[in-house]
Amino acid sequence: MENYRLEGKTFVIDDYDRLPAFSSFLPGLAGVKGIPMWTFYTNRGQGMNSFGIDNKGNAIMEFNSANTAFENTTVKGFRTFLKIDGEYYEPFFKYEDEAKRQIRMNKNSFKVIEKNEKYGIEVTVNYYVLPNESIGALVRQVTVKNISGKAKEIEVIDGLPKIITYGIANGEFKEMSNLFKSWAYIKNIEHKVPYYTLRASKNDSAEVSDIEGGYYYLTIRDGKLQDVIYDVDTVFGYDLSLMTPARFIEGGIENVLAKKQCFANKVPCGFTPFKETVAAGAEISFNTMMGFAGSVEQINAKLDTFCKPGYLEDKFVEAEELADSFTSDVKTHTSAGKFDQYIEQCYLDNFLRGGYPYVLNKDGNKSIIHLFSRKHGDPERDYNFFSIAAEYYSQGNGNFRDVSQNRRNDVFFNKDVGDFNVKTFFSLVQADGYNPLEVRPSLFNVKSGREEDVKTYVQESINGDASAIQKIVDGKFTPGQISNTIARLQLDLKVDDGDFIAHILDNCDQNIEAGFGEGYWSDHWDYNMDLVDNYLSVFPDKINEFLFEDKTYKFYDSVAFVVPRDEKYVINNKGAVRQYGMEVEDEDKLAREGFNKWATNWLKTTEEKIYHTSLAVKMIILALSKFAQLDVDGIGVEMEGGKPGWNDAMNGLPGLFGSGVPETFELKRLVKFITDNFNGEEEIAIPVEIAKYMEDVKAALDEYNAGKLNDFAYWDKVASIREAYRETVKLSISGDEISVSKAHVNEIFSAFETKIEKGIEKAIELGNGLVPTYLTHEATDFEPVVDENGEPVISHYGLQKVKVKAFKTVPLPYFLEGPARMMGYVDTDTAREMFNKVKETGLYDQKLAMYKTSASIEECSMENGRCRAFTPGWQERENVFLHMEYKYILAMLKAGLYDEYYETITRALIPFLDPNMYGRSTLENSSFLASSVNPNEDIHGRGFVARLSGSTTEMISMWIEMFVGSKVFTYEDGKLVLNFEPKLANWLFEDGKATFRLLSTCDVTYVNNTGKNTYGEDGAKVSKIEINGETVATEGKLVGDLAEAVRNGEIDKITVFFE
Repeated sequence: MENYRLEGKTFVIDDYDRLPAFSSFLPGLAGVKGIPMWTFYTNRGQGMNSFGIDNKGNAIMEFNSANTAFENTTVKGFRTFLKIDGEYYEPFFKYEDEAKRQIRMNKNSFKVIEKNEKYGIEVTVNYYVLPNESIGALVRQVTVKNISGKAKEIEVIDGLPKIITYGIANGEFKEMSNLFKSWAYIKNIEHKVPYYTLRASKNDSAEVSDIEGGYYYLTIRDGKLQDVIYDVDTVFGYDLSLMTPARFIEGGIENVLAKKQCFANKVPCGFTPFKETVAAGAEISFNTMMGFAGSVEQINAKLDTFCKPGYLEDKFVEAEELADSFTSDVKTHTSAGKFDQYIEQCYLDNFLRGGYPYVLNKDGNKSIIHLFSRKHGDPERDYNFFSIAAEYYSQGNGNFRDVSQNRRNDVFFNKDVGDFNVKTFFSLVQADGYNPLEVRPSLFNVKSGREEDVKTYVQESINGDASAIQKIVDGKFTPGQISNTIARLQLDLKVDDGDFIAHILDNCDQNIEAGFGEGYWSDHWDYNMDLVDNYLSVFPDKINEFLFEDKTYKFYDSVAFVVPRDEKYVINNKGAVRQYGMEVEDEDKLAREGFNKWATNWLKTTEEKIYHTSLAVKMIILALSKFAQLDVDGIGVEMEGGKPGWNDAMNGLPGLFGSGVPETFELKRLVKFITDNFNGEEEIAIPVEIAKYMEDVKAALDEYNAGKLNDFAYWDKVASIREAYRETVKLSISGDEISVSKAHVNEIFSAFETKIEKGIEKAIELGNGLVPTYLTHEATDFEPVVDENGEPVISHYGLQKVKVKAFKTVPLPYFLEGPARMMGYVDTDTAREMFNKVKETGLYDQKLAMYKTSASIEECSMENGRCRAFTPGWQERENVFLHMEYKYILAMLKAGLYDEYYETITRALIPFLDPNMYGRSTLENSSFLASSVNPNEDIHGRGFVARLSGSTTEMISMWIEMFVGSKVFTYEDGKLVLNFEPKLANWLFEDGKATFRLLSTCDVTYVNNTGKNTYGEDGAKVSKIEINGETVATEGKLVGDLAEAVRNGEIDKITVFFE
């Protein structure tokens, strides 16, 4: 039997701890009304290597980097100590030939099993996060089964040897646990539910405060709470290494319990003891819960519920059903069962980063929150700070690019999302075309004029003191803060809590929240047009209102601005010209009344009113800004904001005057959208500053086209125009507008489009037929800046300023991103030519039959970024980075390379890989697979860095293209049209059928008994469409009312026949 295999919905690994180590996690799905926990596990020891609430600072079990977690889990993770007829044995610990171990992984749970014939014992440990409860918990279900065929006396001590006391941050525990254990306190021992907290705040400050909240540990067996051991000395005695439970080994449970427990000045533990004679085939089973409660009273109030017979067993079923329910939106059935489940896993992991869109008051004052989202921090991404709010309606933090791309297809799965994501990410575009890094959870505030109504409603809905809720709604808040307060204070509501919150939100404004973070990436805006295209693929009939009539878009107002060239062009200590110190905080803005550096700020007029505009204007300024950032050759968009593009590890490129060709293709796409849709003499109200910017750039382009300016002079003039415009809108916008006809905008952007096309032609020539991704620019003629005394003029960065007079363009070796971006926007023949050329370069890994981020960069300077310092075939260097490979494969599908697409995915898509090579579940994506240029041949093709990757959204986009086609809905002759244009290979049909769920509401079955693919000139074609057994169409589309009914979720089954 294979070590790695899929059994139903469960991925199974035998002898897991003898196989390559990997890190993964439970999704923490606790339901809309539940408290999520973050949990990380590995295939060592008993699996769980860290868990806690909210963020890694609030670790209950110490958070470690993956390499350390692999080392520590067996010792510092959960432990089960046994004495069987007096003989000591610890399962999941030592490597023993008699010990057969297995890990079984589901979407929302996992279990480890050890079967040991030597001792006649089988131990099973199952983990899941408690769903739909007001208190969060990691539930651990343990069974010790006698498989010997005869009765045995069994002693058990089971639990966790180290628990971080609430109030001590994970980093503090690592560095100062010896000090902070002095504050540690355990309450509630008399109720058999130790509550681990601090006596008081630990800050070295004049203000000393109480600590609210604590972690708890409890064990239930047969409906009763069990005694808990919280003093680690009673179990381990003199063995401070925690390797062996010395007192237990020496004298069994009696010896452990004989020592009086004392928690003072110790790192506490949580263990539960059992001792009894177990008949053959019988077992000792119990459930342990660990989590956070806002107070002792809150946890104690839940004990009767937790102890109800079957409660935790039922909750496990509920947790499993919860995951299946959320992923049912992409329910798929083909001949490739693993592929079907892989799509569900991708969908789950996709919304764990982008959030699951949840609509409140959809028929009233609609608000949308993205549940369960979090930044991709985990033991393999130990550099990231993640946050999963420990509250109902849980939202987390994220980065602009990551969240935007992972929400790409939201509207396909929930039409009620509407234009919410478009509005969010276009509003976050600043007046200078850049955007903040951080996207934060939505906050709400009561609408002006509704304060008294809400106050009265709150008071009338609560029996008793309502002041805590009143205080929350007086400011900005999340829905979860209300529900958490209700639970913590055990408030008595007269109405359903969901209705209570919905009513409050119906009287509120929803606020988009963001923060500058650090730097300005050159590529973050790339994903905005995906949101637009996907909205219009569901609502093509609303395009005019969408673009021109809705004037509620805003401009994010950042604390930081990009400095002009005369401040950031400098000479480094080696005499080379570089671009450093590209963005700085604006002191004038910080001093302005009402501007809060740490809050979300919106650009205001000179009259201190937030400026609002249309999506059309936001598109104009975004396209204009990026067009004005084209490099000296007009090939790539400059990285002049301090950060690179998609490949973060090429962090040195901005300093080398880098530019990115992928952004040029996105600029082309945006400009083409404008020229396709901005037509006629109707007028657009444009801010005068933006209108002048647009006209000035067009005038410079006219001079260039007339031969009055060379490449450098044109670039220099446009850059100066850009800098002058930025200065005018840095602190405020006038609020004055000018009406410009769509036809005039079209004329200007058509001229821009021609210039962009010429730049792309240069790029293809520069790359010998294959576009480069990155360019750097070497200053070949420059003049150091000196003052009137001949002394060097020093920039804010601390280096001498310089004026550049000429650049030489230096292309880097091939990276995959350029072809991936280009292929989606060219015809099929050109795409096929590109495909063949890519396979002839170092971008293609011949051994793995996969695509790498780049060819060899060994000859590049270390100045290009940390990527150059990485080992080849690791992280972003010359590696199979799944997001970019999937982006390239999706582009193949969009370009019509269907045969090439299916040939590629059967070797490159994760569910089709050999798991012995991949080294983990082939239902789960990894950020990267070590390529064959890695010097360690043992890891070629192995997956690293679990799951939360942009690859998931690319896969969901592939799935939509495969099963529906590029246009879901179109608007033709005044009628809505639903199109069925699947691109399915014949081998995907099982008994002539393939089924998928459309728009989360309608199951579509394709019946294809022809044996043909559903694409290509000789492919099977739609012959008819049936609804409820009635033929409603004889072509691959539904028109008018039927299309409307499907979009509105009124039709739940459709059958499409092919001939």
